[in-house]
Amino acid sequence: MRRLILLFIPYLLFCTDLLNFEGIESSEKDTSVYEFSFILKEDGDMLVMNTRGELSQGRVNIRFLGGGQELIGNYTEEGGFEQKNLLFGPLNAKDSVYVTITTNNAVGRWKVQFLEFSPKGSILSIIFSGIIIVLLIIIFIIFIWKRYIGVRSKWLAIGAGCWALGVALKFIFAILLNKPILAYIKDLFGQTGYLSLGSVYIGLLTGIFEIGITLIFALLIKGIYDSKKVAISVGIGAGTVEAFLIGLSQIGNGIMVLGGVPGTEKILSAFAQTALTTPLLIFIGPVERIIAILCHIASRFLVLYAVARRRYIYFWAGFLILTGIDVIAGYFHLAGLVNVISLWWIEALLIPFAIVSILIIRWLMKNWEQGLYPSQNLS
Repeated sequence: MRRLILLFIPYLLFCTDLLNFEGIESSEKDTSVYEFSFILKEDGDMLVMNTRGELSQGRVNIRFLGGGQELIGNYTEEGGFEQKNLLFGPLNAKDSVYVTITTNNAVGRWKVQFLEFSPKGSILSIIFSGIIIVLLIIIFIIFIWKRYIGVRSKWLAIGAGCWALGVALKFIFAILLNKPILAYIKDLFGQTGYLSLGSVYIGLLTGIFEIGITLIFALLIKGIYDSKKVAISVGIGAGTVEAFLIGLSQIGNGIMVLGGVPGTEKILSAFAQTALTTPLLIFIGPVERIIAILCHIASRFLVLYAVARRRYIYFWAGFLILTGIDVIAGYFHLAGLVNVISLWWIEALLIPFAIVSILIIRWLMKNWEQGLYPSQNLS
């Protein structure tokens, strides 16, 4: 175990410093030239550039070439500027990278940083994250659900089917209508309205299709709300099948990228950007899935309770939970912030939903039998 940890630690630290230089320019000198060179340690690693500066006049040019003198990047900055996590490569470790920084009539401070980024580290983190998710689901079903809930596994399957049908219908609707609807919102309300109303629209899709299908299942399937163990199993089935498939997807995508399968360049770029902005990347997936599973269980549990008690305020409570978490997720996607900020900030905003979901689940488990109507569902 100790050897495994020592082997894996370098991949938790995706970046190593290659160049970190700060310049101060004055009006005494019209032009300054700074030259640097370095060599990457591993083949296939990528170059990350960060720049920041505050110039009252003039400009800074940053130009860097590969070993064969091919141009990798060429940037000219002036005034107040900042560039974060610009990625280049993958590059050959045997070739030097030559950096030339030229200032013209510049007055002020500027800073340039180059890092060596290991794509392999981020890919392995994604793969291990997927493995953790899959193992957590298997352990949960075998050792917790089976031991403490223990109803027929068909209710898990019904929950999984409920999720699959809702997501499929939502996906079809989104493919056909998302683009024109979001464009219409943007044209009518501008960027601010696009972000706020567009996020609400994305959240409502989840509520309408996923919670709506849960309501239809509750009205049509006999026995689905006759006991709290059956009802909670439906929610568990919905949440765990989604998590299991996402875990498998992470593993599969990571293996394809690691194997250099053609067409996976965009996946590699997405992995790299996420790794650069999100510390402890290996844990973000499991935490996100735990939050999502709790929300799936609570929301669907509430829908079944609403039908069982003929009090549909509980349906709207369940609707609000799933809609709310996707309103938040939708905002970050529409604003283009997913690969700009740490994903931990998104999870921090979703934690209150998880806490409320835990309280709801506990309350429903305690109060399920009070005032229930007998099941009159169709077979």
